[in-house]
Amino acid sequence: MKSRFHLSLSVMCLLVLGAIGRPMAAQQAPQPAQPPSSGITTGSTNSQGIRRVIGLPYSADEVTVTTQMLADGTKITHKHLVKVYRDSEGRERWEWFKPGVESVGQGNSPQSVRILDPMAGVSYALIPRDRTAQKREIRRPTPPPLPQTTGASANLTPARPVPPRPTREDLGTQVIEGLEARGERITRTIAAGAEDNDQPIQITQEIWTSAKPRLMLLHVTNDPRYGETVTRLTNLVLDEPPAELFQVPADYTLEELQPVAKPESPSD
Repeated sequence: MKSRFHLSLSVMCLLVLGAIGRPMAAQQAPQPAQPPSSGITTGSTNSQGIRRVIGLPYSADEVTVTTQMLADGTKITHKHLVKVYRDSEGRERWEWFKPGVESVGQGNSPQSVRILDPMAGVSYALIPRDRTAQKREIRRPTPPPLPQTTGASANLTPARPVPPRPTREDLGTQVIEGLEARGERITRTIAAGAEDNDQPIQITQEIWTSAKPRLMLLHVTNDPRYGETVTRLTNLVLDEPPAELFQVPADYTLEELQPVAKPESPSD
């Protein structure tokens, strides 16, 4: 009788401890990490997860000049112009002109145009010369799954050398296109041997950004492999662009591109 009593008592104690332990374990379980806040208060997201920036309309010319100096002293210069627009609804438009054009005159027309409407979840690619346009749905890309590796295969993979971290330097402020911009210099070093180079390669970037609206007004990159690239915004207008800029003209031939369905794998 005593052994049966002791056995029953032990079972009851185990049940009670188990009932107590389960809620404690549930309370101590790690919670999923929350994504960090972007700090942008003028944004919203549509049903496809596409981010838009609202309330900051502007138009400007984005001029990029790349200068490369050859060993014999020959200098090669490439110039590109892109007109950019953004309205208060977050729609954007880019107009690309032929190389060499620095400013838009009456005889200049863009070679291609792209319109992005994040709230409608569509983008348009326009060819003014042919009066044609292509419409495409846009969605937030799905990250690829992590590769499945075993311990044995992971051990066979050689470890890649970790590149040195870039250094950052505050350059203070200056006025660009009538806006106060803060500058930062980022210096990155490619170690000797990383790209078959016998000496380290140092690459610097200077980025000048305004706070309101948040725009990159000037970007200077110095890379010994490719030369100097300077991209700046000019002719900046902080005003609402015409609404028709974000619409396909009525006389354009519109083609709707459908997403390609993934073929099903054949059954065994």
